[in-house]
Amino acid sequence: MKLKSLLTLAAAIFAVPAFAGTVTTGKASAAVQPAAETPLGFTATIGYDTDYVFRGVLFAKNLVSAGIDGTIPITDIFSLNVGAWYGTSADDSGVPGPGGSYHELDLYAAVLAKVGPATVGLKFTEYLYNGTAAVDDIPEIGLIATVPLGFVDFTAGAYYDFTADGFYFEVGVSKTITITDHISLVPGVLISAADHYYGVSSFNHIKVGLSLPIKLTSTATLTPYIAANFPLADLHDLGEDNRVYGGIALSVAF
Repeated sequence: MKLKSLLTLAAAIFAVPAFAGTVTTGKASAAVQPAAETPLGFTATIGYDTDYVFRGVLFAKNLVSAGIDGTIPITDIFSLNVGAWYGTSADDSGVPGPGGSYHELDLYAAVLAKVGPATVGLKFTEYLYNGTAAVDDIPEIGLIATVPLGFVDFTAGAYYDFTADGFYFEVGVSKTITITDHISLVPGVLISAADHYYGVSSFNHIKVGLSLPIKLTSTATLTPYIAANFPLADLHDLGEDNRVYGGIALSVAF
């Protein structure tokens, strides 16, 4: 397999956070989001992660990142979500290949539709890599959904990776617990599976995490988080380890 052959899995889903709106890596994975209640509907984010773990695979340590994400209403039902995210290791801690610096640029667009309480969409992502990491670029297309179920929020995604010629699937649940007018606690859990996806044709990984969004102003939010990654079946056999990591992100809506 071309991409990430040494680490197996590759890099989208979901809205940034591994669970939409839950534990974030600062990555603008903006899966499915309604139009923001801001003049332009865009959000800019900068972040730091002790470990950059994407879809159960460690790609780098000490990742610094920046991204922008926006949702543009088209009709009462349809909207267009677009964004870009760039991450780079702050040192020579890139994991794929021989190590060294790690650089990744994600460009994505999604057509979203409001269907009752749910939001569903068709999303295209281009993952571009540079630096010393032994990673090929990846075009990917996916079906994504977010459904508020009252007590919890449910997210799901199914993706086809053109480089691997394989599929990746994940579902997650999260719950926002209001502590004060400015502070919330968001626990979440996500489980994934794959088919012919960089050596994985089984359950892939479980991710659990806890984030603490702190509303600094009407438009700025600071979000520290902690998460744990548990590779399963084929991914575990390929050498991926259990891992606890964390980070922090600052988001500003405009």
